[in-house]
Amino acid sequence: MKQCEKGHIFDEKMYSECPYCNKSGTTGTRPLDNGGFTAPEFPKTSPLGGSDSPDFPATRPLNAPESAPARPKKEMSVTVALNVTDTGINPVRGWLVVTAGDKMGLPFVIHGEKNVVGRGSQFDINLAFDKAVSKEGDAVIAYDSRTRKFFITLAGGKNNIYHNDSILLAPTELKDYDTLEIGSTKFVFRSLCNEEYTY
Repeated sequence: MKQCEKGHIFDEKMYSECPYCNKSGTTGTRPLDNGGFTAPEFPKTSPLGGSDSPDFPATRPLNAPESAPARPKKEMSVTVALNVTDTGINPVRGWLVVTAGDKMGLPFVIHGEKNVVGRGSQFDINLAFDKAVSKEGDAVIAYDSRTRKFFITLAGGKNNIYHNDSILLAPTELKDYDTLEIGSTKFVFRSLCNEEYTY
């Protein structure tokens, strides 16, 4: 290996002079005589979009349909953290399973952050089958990713919520196999993420 005056390192067995200092756009260098070997060319590069502009080509989000407009090139200079929900995935953290009521055995997924329980399609845990559940939402189940613990608290509904057969009056930690009674439906709680495991 050899270093040119500008500090470039190149293989002197392949090149008689530095290929990086060459300004001709191709090789402009003369390979040393080594059995007819022809040195590879160094063509210009361009963005994947095929533009001759030094700007990056426009992009679109991973989950956007092909018909979605591309993001302007000027946004490429900003780095944005990827939220898992941008990929269409809302990670499972635990479950509520109906143990008594009209839908015994029916599971409800608990996702990260807050999960509102109520009777309506706007709620994370939709108990539309139970007319005793409030339309305003009866409870909020939250997963705390820092402590890997679950908590339940009251929402805006007027119904009483029972946790392990005791009336719920304040935010309370949920543990595996705790029971909940919301409206006319009873549940058992199970965690996937906890102090022993997370992903």
